Amino acid sequence: MKLASPSLAPAPGRSSSLPGAAPSAAAVLDRPSAPAAGARIPAELDRHLAMAVDDAIVGTAEYVERGGELVTPVAVAGIRSLRGPLQAKLAGLETGSRLRRRLELLAQYFDEAPVGTGPAAVAHREAAFALLYFLKGFDRIPDSVPEVGLVDDAMVIQVVLDRHATTFQGHWRRRGRTWPAEV
Repeated sequence: MKLASPSLAPAPGRSSSLPGAAPSAAAVLDRPSAPAAGARIPAELDRHLAMAVDDAIVGTAEYVERGGELVTPVAVAGIRSLRGPLQAKLAGLETGSRLRRRLELLAQYFDEAPVGTGPAAVAHREAAFALLYFLKGFDRIPDSVPEVGLVDDAMVIQVVLDRHATTFQGHWRRRGRTWPAEV
């Protein structure tokens, strides 16, 4: 399954020119007023985020997996510096919506989980990738498209939650919290 038609995504390295579309991750990080001016999203990760269609990627899970592989310590630092813009975009979602709750869970996991090795490290990188995908400006379906603009974001987030449900639930249990039944 392809994620989008090539006509919906701008060329790699360019942000969407659609009204209301957010800038690319790199553009947000390059802005002097950004929370972490000087932080960077690695070029290969930025290109992967901008990719419209690639024959090597057959579905959302593969897209997320490859995106997670591209999340480096530099990318983690860049994503951490984008907490303010992430909160601002989250605030634009309906309070209590399923998408907002899921993003808040991923953001909390990303903030709390130590970066290490094994399944937790993969979950951390893929959670980071999903947050960056939500935040960036060049989407498979631009967020500004009424009714369906966040469907691709929801698909990426769902894949991450499904792939790492055990890791996320274990993280919540170790902190004495209950994983929400409705995720």
